[in-house]
Amino acid sequence: MVKMIVMDMDGTLLNSHNQITKKTKEILLEVQKKGIQLVLASGRSYMKLLPYAKELQMDIYGGYLVEVNGTAVYDVKNNQREVLAQMQVEQIHEIYAYFMQYHVEIIGQFDDGMYDYIPKDMMEEKKAYRKQHQLPQDYPWSAGAFHFIFDNRNGYPNLVYVHDYNEITHSINKVSVTYHPKQMEEITYYAKRDLSDRYWVGLTSPRWLEIMIPNVTKATGLERVAQKSGISLQDMMAFGDGENDIEMLKEVGLGIAMENAFAHVKEIADDVTSSNEEDGIAVAIKKYIDL
Repeated sequence: MVKMIVMDMDGTLLNSHNQITKKTKEILLEVQKKGIQLVLASGRSYMKLLPYAKELQMDIYGGYLVEVNGTAVYDVKNNQREVLAQMQVEQIHEIYAYFMQYHVEIIGQFDDGMYDYIPKDMMEEKKAYRKQHQLPQDYPWSAGAFHFIFDNRNGYPNLVYVHDYNEITHSINKVSVTYHPKQMEEITYYAKRDLSDRYWVGLTSPRWLEIMIPNVTKATGLERVAQKSGISLQDMMAFGDGENDIEMLKEVGLGIAMENAFAHVKEIADDVTSSNEEDGIAVAIKKYIDL
């Protein structure tokens, strides 16, 4: 019996406009009225998750955030946050030093901001991109999970551009590495080969690679949610599309991949639903839950 619905955000709950569609929102409000709780499990921090949680009225019905792939758990109704793990300075420096050889953008994310390293040659490309797309002069240079340049200020207001990793002197949540999909495919291959013995390394979109400290995943975050809520993993239904969703989809009672998910994510899932652009979450809920 499904007692909790767990959802990744980018590429899963949200469409390409960073919105929850009307149909999906309506059905998620309906299941909460029947006593089923929601969890937003994302690579994002609570700063970027809370607006969506409140849109879904999780502050009224109760629910949780599994932040930054399991580094923290947030009880939305009671406004209580528990930090479970963070990446330390020496780890951050090692990761930045490794990826700087590939001339890619490297973003260290903390709760309300980012340390963004952009190579000089990439900055020239970003300037041309911003001009071509007629973006305003104050538009940030930072990339997003699906965009070469994306405005992250709503959620990460403290954006710091760094030229050297030694400028980062305190712990953060994770490191993300990004460039064009073709280059990221090759870089991901080498990163998994070289770093997987001491870090979690995985793609969350074709242009976005995330690096986490070991033994911290959305699944470990959900284990803490299970302890706090009294709802077992077997009574959870989870949705995802990226490599950071694999452990979660394996551990819950019913793991569902989106149609737009990576092929190997679909392979490990119990079922595959429609894409995030086609109300895939709503389609699966109707299939498995009697409303």
